[in-house]
Amino acid sequence: MKNKALKKRKRRAVLRIASGCVLGIAAAALIAASVFFRFDKWRALDPELIVSCPQSLRICSNTGELVSLKGPEKRIWVRLGDLQKHTPEAFIAAEDARFYTHEGVDLYRIFGAAWADIKAGDFVQGASTISQQLIKLSHLSPEKTMDRKLEEAVLALQLERNFTKDEILEMYLNYIYFGGGFYGVETAALGYFGVHASELTAAQSAQLAGILKSPSAYAPHIDPEASKRRRDLILGLMLQQGFLDENEYEAALAEEPELRSAIPDNDNELIELAITEAAELTSLTRGELLVGGYSIYTTLDTELEENCRELINDPSLVPSDNAQAALVVIGAGGHIEAMIGGRGEYAATGINRAADAERQPGSLIKPILVYAPAVELYGYTPATVLKDEQTSFGDYSPRNSDEKYYGEVTLREAVTRSLNIPAVKVLSDIGVPSAVDYARRMGISFESETLGLPLALGGFTHGVSPLEMAGAYSVFANGGVYIKPTCVTRITDSKGRVLYSESVSGERIMSRENAFILTSMLRSVAEEGTGRRLASTGLPLAAKTGTSVDGSGVRDAWCAAYTCEHTAVVWMGTDTAAEGSLPESAVGGNQPAILLGRLFLGIYASRTCPEPEKPEGVKEYSIDVSDMDSGNIYAAQETTPKEFVRREYFTEGSEPTERDPRWMAPLPPSEVGWSIGENGKPVISFMADETEFGYKIIRSDPSGNERTVCEFSEAWGYTSFTDESAAPGGAYVYTVIAENPRLRDANGAPIQSEPSRKLRIVVPFFG
Repeated sequence: MKNKALKKRKRRAVLRIASGCVLGIAAAALIAASVFFRFDKWRALDPELIVSCPQSLRICSNTGELVSLKGPEKRIWVRLGDLQKHTPEAFIAAEDARFYTHEGVDLYRIFGAAWADIKAGDFVQGASTISQQLIKLSHLSPEKTMDRKLEEAVLALQLERNFTKDEILEMYLNYIYFGGGFYGVETAALGYFGVHASELTAAQSAQLAGILKSPSAYAPHIDPEASKRRRDLILGLMLQQGFLDENEYEAALAEEPELRSAIPDNDNELIELAITEAAELTSLTRGELLVGGYSIYTTLDTELEENCRELINDPSLVPSDNAQAALVVIGAGGHIEAMIGGRGEYAATGINRAADAERQPGSLIKPILVYAPAVELYGYTPATVLKDEQTSFGDYSPRNSDEKYYGEVTLREAVTRSLNIPAVKVLSDIGVPSAVDYARRMGISFESETLGLPLALGGFTHGVSPLEMAGAYSVFANGGVYIKPTCVTRITDSKGRVLYSESVSGERIMSRENAFILTSMLRSVAEEGTGRRLASTGLPLAAKTGTSVDGSGVRDAWCAAYTCEHTAVVWMGTDTAAEGSLPESAVGGNQPAILLGRLFLGIYASRTCPEPEKPEGVKEYSIDVSDMDSGNIYAAQETTPKEFVRREYFTEGSEPTERDPRWMAPLPPSEVGWSIGENGKPVISFMADETEFGYKIIRSDPSGNERTVCEFSEAWGYTSFTDESAAPGGAYVYTVIAENPRLRDANGAPIQSEPSRKLRIVVPFFG
């Protein structure tokens, strides 16, 4: 026994001496490497290859939720200090147990691996430290040659001289590949376990560390059992190296892996628009954004966007199989909350009709181009009377869509019925240049357009996009302020520094009072006009429809609807004439209005839709429309028949104050007088002020007998009557009264005026 022990001690001593010699020789070999290898051809250490590696562009929703990672590599940089200690410990245990004690090259491990390779007769063990692995991945090719290994070792030593251990470990954890398209520990944690790297458990950390040996063999989505076995092996190493105690080790072993991805693979219209907008806001290129680790915080409402996409793709909500559609929803502050650029999945086509398509707007343009400037700049009110009849404006002869004409109508009726002739008439009156300039301020582009009266009916050379129209209609929802639609609220760089932060500013286009009044007219559209399919929602919606037709049918069908919180515009049509037209019934008030009704019911499914607040400068008055055929609107009075009374909004001072005399209790006739005619009979004269009034001349004698001696039914102006029945020498008293046949007393008799002044006449004797 003693001889065996002695032999063992001798063997160990020899091994220690041999190991020391080997280490010394290895060190000398590294120093002398340049004598035997092309050291001058080796790469210089370039830390930028590591710290400037591609980092994903992060797209976040309006709640800050990550909705998409963009870029060639899915990588999100995470700081070492943000991780729980067991996470880097798992990687140290698995890859480099003496990480904090060596200088970048672990010579003990190198020769231990070499001895194992010699015994096996092949390369069976790796000896690369974490620093060497980082150098290999970032600077070198994967080939296994002595020259490359020596270059790797030299660069690893340089790396350790330039960076702390913690800095190297942070770079390593963010650089390495975990399979599944995940680069770095943050995206691996999100992609495999649905948690941030800072939230990883010891078991999850060990499982991620186990992937590195061979992602194709140990990634949990490829071989869950092999991945778990590898995890358990690393947990054992963590216990052995003192990173876990027995209780922590047993708890980690008992934890069952639960795979769940929290990396969305979204690609939609708003995300792409946000990238474009971010590039403009930062002067970065799209390529720079996609690899620089930037974060774009958007206005995207993911739940609303999903609902919008379902509605657009619902075949029951489009008029035909060949129909395409686009939808935009804008919230407060000009935030684009949802944008759908077509039916089907955006990723399959990359076409965004919501922002890029230029379509004929039809009557949808009327409130923007015609009625808004008329109300704001030219004093039009909802009660302004317009003539709806066939009219030619030079060589332009528009027609109403149904070829029906309604004569004298108010502006509110013209808007509600979407009448064409009044719209062209108003544009003609206020002037095309003035109207176009006003609409431009609301975000409508007229580049390369022919400017003329056909614009009133949507006759554009090129057209407008749904996004433009939604931005313009949001002016009314915003109380008269135009805020350019945006989908980006904040942009940060890879270190979290803010490059851009939204500062909402807008331009007042209309007064709050006039915006409220125009909204009230558009609410009539939704309640009883061309958009009345929205009335069934029971919501306080304002709306407008529009339809563009050609010889074969409907090419464009629109509906815009809004509350004081959200504005939505939907377009339906076909992309080209080659794809045909929509059916004749596919007007803006049908499927487009139905779709927006469903949309707003979804928005307000669990909360109350607020009513627009009426500004103090707006008053509601009763008006009298009984004489509208003559172009007159009066202030209603108590005697105005109820069928002619309407309630209407006016800004203070714009309301009608004159009252229709036809509904007034008549005043006594004026300029009452008398004379004696050539035949000696009394002639009674007075001024008839109203043709629709009746007039009576009453005579009384000294005995008190009173009789009507004359009645007039259609007198006007200076009127006289000769009383042929007056007796010579008779003494009489004459009075004249007016009566309004439109007004009746409780007995059904016409309401009369007070008697005129009394005329006392003595009839002379002749002959």
